[in-house]
Amino acid sequence: MKAAIILPLLLLSLSIAPSSNAATISPEQMNLMIDMSVNQMKAEGEFANMASCTNQSEAKVESVFRSVMRTCVEKHMQDEDDEKTTACLVENFSGELGVSAETFTACSEQSE
Repeated sequence: MKAAIILPLLLLSLSIAPSSNAATISPEQMNLMIDMSVNQMKAEGEFANMASCTNQSEAKVESVFRSVMRTCVEKHMQDEDDEKTTACLVENFSGELGVSAETFTACSEQSE
């Protein structure tokens, strides 16, 4: 799951890197990045695995992912710190799903 999150972040950072005035990414870029991540995760069965592991519906896991991804990227994109972004994703994703960060991390690692 982490690869499905980090890869689009890296691609997006490369696409906006030449513009030193890029304070934020455009809504279109954000939607594209989230859609890329969602499509990759669906293809790899990660939402289904996470849903099963957390006892949630696949639709809820995807919905929470979309929301949390947007929140964390908007909050930490300028930091260019993948660790902060990942920590934000884990904290918010697990909180929204109603599971501990440890359970979420175990479920994420189980699906890799």
